[in-house]
Amino acid sequence: MIRIGTLPALVLLCTTALPATAQTVPSPQSHLGFEVGADRKLADWSQITSYLGKLAQASDAVELDTLGPSTQGRPLIVVTVSSPENIARLDAIRAAQAQLADPRKLSSAEEARLIATQPGVVVIQCNIHATEIASSQMVMELAYRLATSDTLQRALANTVVLLIPSANPDGQDMITKWYREGLGTKWEGGPLPWLYHPYVGHDNNRDWYMVTQKETRLITDLLYRQWFPEVFYDVHQQGNDGMRLTVPPHVDPINPNVDPLIVRMINHIGSEMSLALESRGKLGVGDGVTYDLWWHGGARSTPTRHNMAGVLSEAASVNIATPIEQKLSELTGHERGLPRYERRVNFPNPWPGGWWRQRDIVDYELIAAEALVLMLSQQREAYVRNFVALGRKQIRLGQTEPPYAFVIPAVQHDPAAAERMVEVLQLGGVEVERLVTPLASNGASYAPTSYLVRMSQPYRAHAKDLLETQRFPKMEKYPGGPVERPYDVAGWTLPLLMGVKVSEINEPMSPSVQTSIVPRRPFVHKPVLFAGKAPRIAIYKPWTANMDEGWTRWVFDQFRIPFTNITDSLVKAGRLRDRFDVILVPDMRLRELTGGMADSLVPPRYAGGLGDAGVTELKSFTELGGTLILLDRASELATTALGVRAKLIKVPPRRDDWYDDDFSKAADSVARGKAQLYAPGSIFRLLVDKRHPVGRGMPDTAAAYFTNSVTFDVSQDSSVRVVARYPQRGEDILLSGFLQGAESIAGKAAVIEARVGKGRVVMFGFRPQYRGQSYGTFKMLFNALSSGGARPPRQ
Repeated sequence: MIRIGTLPALVLLCTTALPATAQTVPSPQSHLGFEVGADRKLADWSQITSYLGKLAQASDAVELDTLGPSTQGRPLIVVTVSSPENIARLDAIRAAQAQLADPRKLSSAEEARLIATQPGVVVIQCNIHATEIASSQMVMELAYRLATSDTLQRALANTVVLLIPSANPDGQDMITKWYREGLGTKWEGGPLPWLYHPYVGHDNNRDWYMVTQKETRLITDLLYRQWFPEVFYDVHQQGNDGMRLTVPPHVDPINPNVDPLIVRMINHIGSEMSLALESRGKLGVGDGVTYDLWWHGGARSTPTRHNMAGVLSEAASVNIATPIEQKLSELTGHERGLPRYERRVNFPNPWPGGWWRQRDIVDYELIAAEALVLMLSQQREAYVRNFVALGRKQIRLGQTEPPYAFVIPAVQHDPAAAERMVEVLQLGGVEVERLVTPLASNGASYAPTSYLVRMSQPYRAHAKDLLETQRFPKMEKYPGGPVERPYDVAGWTLPLLMGVKVSEINEPMSPSVQTSIVPRRPFVHKPVLFAGKAPRIAIYKPWTANMDEGWTRWVFDQFRIPFTNITDSLVKAGRLRDRFDVILVPDMRLRELTGGMADSLVPPRYAGGLGDAGVTELKSFTELGGTLILLDRASELATTALGVRAKLIKVPPRRDDWYDDDFSKAADSVARGKAQLYAPGSIFRLLVDKRHPVGRGMPDTAAAYFTNSVTFDVSQDSSVRVVARYPQRGEDILLSGFLQGAESIAGKAAVIEARVGKGRVVMFGFRPQYRGQSYGTFKMLFNALSSGGARPPRQ
């Protein structure tokens, strides 16, 4: 079935020639002209959507809808597959899911009826990371098999499956086009030189609580306002030097806001997948490595705070669609959970090496997805019962234990950031109220118009996990031994990141307190207005798919700050001062900035970076009176090439350094306690000099997002001024997350300004616009843009 009103024209053109009562359901191969997963073959987005449109036209077990446009305007679609009887009553099933998601709406009789009759609902999301492209191909065959297999159709009497063929249609097309262009060249299967999401690249899987991007918003709305599935399955790929497929269970730690029942369901699903794969003779399947249940913000982790089982699988990659041959001696273990590539209880049947193809990935993912559907059909009643029980438990916990609520006081340093934070909570399905009468609690009084977030609501875990501080648990590998480090982000407390005051209410509230529900409404950023003539701003864009560059563009676009992207060739052409007043270089290591990618990986026009010539032009731009802003690790440019007298305190390479083959060695050094400083994704206390133009308008104390960033040891030099620094005592630095080796940065500078010739360099040791989240330090970045730093921008 096709909902004509929501279909893109492309799908309509491909489907209107078919009779409405078509008896033959087309296979993907008949439509594409090649087998799904064939070597060196990829279907692009138009081929995928047109096939799924034909499938929906031909089968009464399939419905296709368009959720909305992607960032570049492509249709982001969802394909619903179930029994024809369920498809005919989808609106009623969807309405019942909304009732189950909020037990406050359920009578006992209605709850019992729905538990006995309601099908289980699962969302399977594919291809959020564009280079992990096999799932966008696999989903066509999965939809076909769900619609035509007698076994699966019987299972779908108890199950509704929602397939998202790609959570990033723009990137799916980018990678397909790039791969096709490279076929037969030495760059076949090589990296894309620009971001495969227009703004955020790989970080589109880091956006699921902040919900900044169009695609995230559309799918978030599907999950928490339309369908409320019991299970969300996110299909990924990983590196290819270890397991062929990684499934749950995951490794420790478990976030305290993830319910034990959620963990059990995730483990259950992973075990069903690995059992099905083993039964089908698929080697190299394992679990219990690398990925944990701590972080909040990924596509599969955010549902776990919404009473849903969020499931992740990671398949070994090929070179996009080009097969690879691997020897057993080339295969390695994982940093956590599999120290060596060998048979273990969590990896009982290692793959021995050989050829690994895109079709292998498709086969593994198909088996895993079908195992999930069959399991949910068989366990339908248990999963529906668990879903409503989890929501009811969250409501009860909010009524019986602190915190009972969080208050966002009416008076804020940045009222706009508070409003944006309310929107973030509401986008995640959280109810927000406004005080009508004063609230007295914990010896404090909160005025009317303050916001109130009660914990007695189904999505308590989501709200609580965003509003409270995090302390990554100390897990020693053995008593007295080195501690396990976080896999990913360790702290994400929204009030700290956004510079918003929030208070916990740790005693039951008086029933006399009156409130009103805050309706959901879109937040619109106000443009930044510069004092005097607006500076001519350039953002350097390397040909290395730099995510920090993309996030900077996104922030500037939201605040309507005009800018020009400049690439290597424009920088090397010189005369930069004639065109620009400010050049911003996003976070990147010096090697990425000056050397770029090798011409063995990308065509020569994208290779080489700035080189000596580009660095010379940046120096000339600054000496002639320009302002150069360097974010995080890009600050090394100033100390090595511009003569700025500051010593950089650096930490080991980060996981997102795709070009850094030293990462594993450095990470192992940290795990063994050899590295002095380590803090992946944590929030630090920042002491700001408000007298400096870059610090003007800031509070005395702010919060910086530190993700293995740099710090400055500044000597007494009149050409260097400290704008902000970390506290003198190491124990005062960490606000949320994880920090090892605090003493090495205690009292050190976090933001500095240096004179270079007639110009200046502003160096941020952290990323002040981090992933579009750190509103609390946006102002410092905007201040730095002001010509000469004389006057800060008005907001």
